[in-house]
Amino acid sequence: MPIIMKITTVPRDNLLKALRQAESNSLDFILLVSGAFGEAEYANASQLLEHAARALKNGGLLFIQGLPEILPHFGVLLDRYLTFKYWLAVESEPRPLHSALPSVHAGVLLFAKGKGRVNIRRVRLPHQYCKACGRTLKDWGGKAHLMHPEGYVISDVIKDLPKEDNYTRLSKPLYDLLLELLDFPQPKKKENIPLIEAPIREVQGMVAPTEGLAWEHRHLGEPPAGFRQLTLPGIRPPSSNTPASSSNKKPIERLYNVIHQGDAIEILRQYPDESIDLVFADPPYNLDKEYILYNDEQSEQQYIEWCNAWLAEYARILKPTGSLFVLNLPHWALYHADFLNQHLYFQNWIVWDALSEPRGKIMPAHYALLYYTKQKEGFTFNYESVSPLDARHYCLRASCIRKRKKQGDDDKTPLTDIWWDIHRIKHRRDRDYHPCQLPEALMQRIIELTTNPGDVVLDAFGGTGTTPLAALRLQRRYVAIDIDPYYVQLMQRKIQQFLQHGEIQRESIKRPPRQVTKKALQLELRRLARDLGRLPTPEDVKARSKYDLSLYLETFPTWGKALKAAKLERTES
Repeated sequence: MPIIMKITTVPRDNLLKALRQAESNSLDFILLVSGAFGEAEYANASQLLEHAARALKNGGLLFIQGLPEILPHFGVLLDRYLTFKYWLAVESEPRPLHSALPSVHAGVLLFAKGKGRVNIRRVRLPHQYCKACGRTLKDWGGKAHLMHPEGYVISDVIKDLPKEDNYTRLSKPLYDLLLELLDFPQPKKKENIPLIEAPIREVQGMVAPTEGLAWEHRHLGEPPAGFRQLTLPGIRPPSSNTPASSSNKKPIERLYNVIHQGDAIEILRQYPDESIDLVFADPPYNLDKEYILYNDEQSEQQYIEWCNAWLAEYARILKPTGSLFVLNLPHWALYHADFLNQHLYFQNWIVWDALSEPRGKIMPAHYALLYYTKQKEGFTFNYESVSPLDARHYCLRASCIRKRKKQGDDDKTPLTDIWWDIHRIKHRRDRDYHPCQLPEALMQRIIELTTNPGDVVLDAFGGTGTTPLAALRLQRRYVAIDIDPYYVQLMQRKIQQFLQHGEIQRESIKRPPRQVTKKALQLELRRLARDLGRLPTPEDVKARSKYDLSLYLETFPTWGKALKAAKLERTES
């Protein structure tokens, strides 16, 4: 069935009027370029977004582009009416210096109306290859048979578009990619309708304001006065709204180089004002993961209020020269940033590009790492200790690194607010029993960047002890808190080992050899899918596979993960 995309573009001065006049449930998608908003659009942001949500059809999509310091306010407003799906982090041309880390991060929020099918498709970009060895930048680790010839499926961290301005406007390559993502299903065909009489499916969209389309307005002026989020309605400068000292303080026996067991908020309230150099948090994500004592399935509002309570304490105990970092999923980071913008100074929304288990049409890789300071200037910032990095056009294979460096092939690139070079912990021997254990390299970078030897680093959700151990290695003092006595004992045991031996002793994990390799099982699943013309089921494996079903079930934790590991894609009509 033919599909026609009808897109209405609206100038800035007419945007609010156009959305007010749009019929309810009339648009399949809306794309807003907030970088081109004027003072009126900022002042009327709540109305504008409410009308946009009303105008969308059920299943419709809303994209909103903008700066990381602005988008959280819009995201929190939209979360009242629509369902958050993604924060697409787009590597763009470097911005003029305005923050601590050089910024190349432009954002695009994606919300959907309703809870049903998300009307997007998989989009692929060409594989990238190492400048030195010519192999793919991604090390497939013996899984090259899973590479798709047309390229890789994009994630929510988009690094391989041309580097253009996506801050005050939308570049043509990014615009084209967003439209390519759209995938609205065709109405079901009626039988016996002659082809000449078949209806044409029209996709109705609105893109605005036209001043934000780079190919339409090549000489966009300076951003208007309402440009920074801290001047948006309801947002006060942070220096005028610092959290007050906590009442009902209890004396604390030992402030530093200590592991506390108990409620994080209650323990934080015992710390003096402006007593900590770096506060870090990787809180439970409210996803019902297997934490031991945390209730990780609170209602959304309860979770946000709980986070705001400990964030307020973090802001209070932070020294004037100190820094705050919070790691969370982008949806929750919207609320953290919207709250912190009222109390501290925004520096960067750092994107930790750490691809997790493949799911959905856009691969999930974006972990939000918010970076705030107590002062606008004069905070501790040791950029030269962590930058530059090896350039991203090299792969990370050890053999390639050794060979090219020996030959003097050693290009460098500055550290920005997209961190692509630190990977999640994958190997069991490096992991403790915790659902979200962080790599120590991540914490070492944060600590080196924002503290000096002897400074104090605090983590209110200590978990397996990555933060205090990284602090110790770098000659900093530490404070860690956890509600679970199991993790408190684990941290204490690891710290004792480090102090005695200078290293953490881990037991080696020996696995019995597999009867059949994982690669062989993946290839067999792909063969079955080709033969069947659909995704194979366990029953298909029993009937048709040359390998016993038990081998699949022993190798993969679930059937869905077996299919994902084999890179099998479900096609939807």
